[in-house]
Amino acid sequence: MAGDDPQRAGELAAAGRALLARPWRPAEADRSLFVLIRRHADVLDRWFTQRLGYRLVVGADTARLVKSGYVPPDRPLRTRTDHPFTTGQYVVLALVLAATAAGPDRISLRDLVLQVRSAAADAEIALDGAAGERRALVTALRFLVEHGVVRELDRSVSGYETDEGADALLEIRNDRLAMLPAPALVGARSAADLLERAGGEGRGRSALRRRLVEDPVVYADDVAPEDWAELRRRFGEEARYCEEMFGLLVEARAEGVAAIDVDGGCSDVAFPAGGTTAHAALLLLEALVARHRGGATVDAVDDELDDLLDRYGRYWRKDAVADPARLRDEAVALLASMGLVRWEPDGRLCPRPAAARFAAHVTVSEPRSEPPAGEPEQTMLL
Repeated sequence: MAGDDPQRAGELAAAGRALLARPWRPAEADRSLFVLIRRHADVLDRWFTQRLGYRLVVGADTARLVKSGYVPPDRPLRTRTDHPFTTGQYVVLALVLAATAAGPDRISLRDLVLQVRSAAADAEIALDGAAGERRALVTALRFLVEHGVVRELDRSVSGYETDEGADALLEIRNDRLAMLPAPALVGARSAADLLERAGGEGRGRSALRRRLVEDPVVYADDVAPEDWAELRRRFGEEARYCEEMFGLLVEARAEGVAAIDVDGGCSDVAFPAGGTTAHAALLLLEALVARHRGGATVDAVDDELDDLLDRYGRYWRKDAVADPARLRDEAVALLASMGLVRWEPDGRLCPRPAAARFAAHVTVSEPRSEPPAGEPEQTMLL
């Protein structure tokens, strides 16, 4: 019986973790994982639908977790060189999808370019065929190639980046193409309308669970007081759901709740991590916690970074050392995405409570009274 299978719980959690981290899973990318998802598709779909308000679609060779109801602001599409998509690249990607949605399953690159320009004209978007536009189109097509939606049958799309006359023969997987957009696209008349539809209802238990599994930490002052009270009341149940579905360990503190990914397999961004930006971010965070708990001005942040550059710059990327302002922005953006710092309205960069985990010395103050029955004991960090 399935209920007696000792591997079932581990397989479900492994499949759930994989889908949460990367919602698009073509079979050719990882055949064994796809087989695992298909084997447990019914249970996974029920879990995602009932507990998070997501929807799982599993086809013959593609699994797609359709996330809706929460749009994290710091999770852009990325190029294969790990740069976030620009506005122009997003526009061209949307035009490629519009141009190929009802088209043939095989098309030349030249014909595709003509269809993209036609779609742009219908949307009253001006395209000039310049080098920047060609690079954006190649970036969009590479993204689709990497995700198994487009296949290069003869020659590569890369040639178009430097040669407007370059051509290639492409195969379009229209079945996969239809699975890419979220349902929020239907009927949306503007970017604001699209984001509002995708954001969905931001209140209630499902909305709070989505925040808990999608964000590194959920702070009490970032959610409605009644939602925070409900989370505290049902903490044990929410912790069991997170562990059962994704193997996440949930910790509660007075300031917030964090779902801890112990082995890192469920996270799309690791921190601490290797590389110049992550190293600078960790050292900058230590400086903020040690000397700027009340917040640091931009000048103070730059001073701290200048000191770090003097001490560690010889180990870091040359382009980062040559442009400290860019390194500061990248490091702070990483820390903000992890819920460790926040820019205040007055322009100060403030460490948030979870930042104390990365300080050289962590100070924990115990609560002064016993928590109510059924609630987790909550300590404070900062």
